[in-house]
Amino acid sequence: MEPQKLVLFVLSCDAYQDLWDDFFSLRDKYWADCPFKWYLVTETADFCHNNVTVIKCGDNLNWAGRLKHAIKSVDSHYYGIFLEDYFIYEKIQNEIIIDLIEIMEKHGVTFLNTSDVFRNCIGMKNKSYFRDNLILIPNNKRYGVSTEAGIWQREYLLEKLGDSDYSAWQFEVDRVNEAKSEAGLGGFNLCDDRMPFHASIIPVVIQGKVYPPSRRFFNKQGYTFKTQRENMSLKQVLLYRLKVKAARIKYGRRLIKWIAIKCLGMKFFS
Repeated sequence: MEPQKLVLFVLSCDAYQDLWDDFFSLRDKYWADCPFKWYLVTETADFCHNNVTVIKCGDNLNWAGRLKHAIKSVDSHYYGIFLEDYFIYEKIQNEIIIDLIEIMEKHGVTFLNTSDVFRNCIGMKNKSYFRDNLILIPNNKRYGVSTEAGIWQREYLLEKLGDSDYSAWQFEVDRVNEAKSEAGLGGFNLCDDRMPFHASIIPVVIQGKVYPPSRRFFNKQGYTFKTQRENMSLKQVLLYRLKVKAARIKYGRRLIKWIAIKCLGMKFFS
């Protein structure tokens, strides 16, 4: 059977199943005419929703192992990947996604960031563009290749996943270290500044709890979360915001991070 051109994976685990109904309800609202097949990748839990196939990977695999299992279960040239706690907030245009796949095929693009929610690429100074809206991701760009919603070429994704099994956090750390190495990230990687997958810019879940501003954001959009997951406390929200600000400070960052880690118990990726 000929491989599909593009399939869409929502990467999750059973512990986050309370978010699935929200994710796919918003998908139905903002991408009801999606022409591609959807798959929910998890461990053992069942889920029934229109146009969603569950890939059960068993409870002995971590994030990377589940993703590799899913890739081997569904043959496709390209994989569009979402995380279950980055909800879709705006209508997705089929013509844009189809055009992006054609560009990836024609020019050998290996990774296309479609939701640069942390603006790692969109916020770069002196950006270079491959063509309108498509930013060239430098080979040494930290977080240039990440777990944010994006489209991956099959071979490049499998190469980055490697042979081991590990968490999404470790995948991010490995890519940062790779970017700092002499070889760099490799491949031909782009970022679409239109963010056409429209994954939520405001995080929905942080440290296992719902980030209150995300509830307010979607309420204004006319959608109320179905999940009963606990909200972050005011203290947790303030600590998170401090962490984000500390990560963006250019000078004195090491000292601020040291204070935050030692005095407030905060953790940083890098």
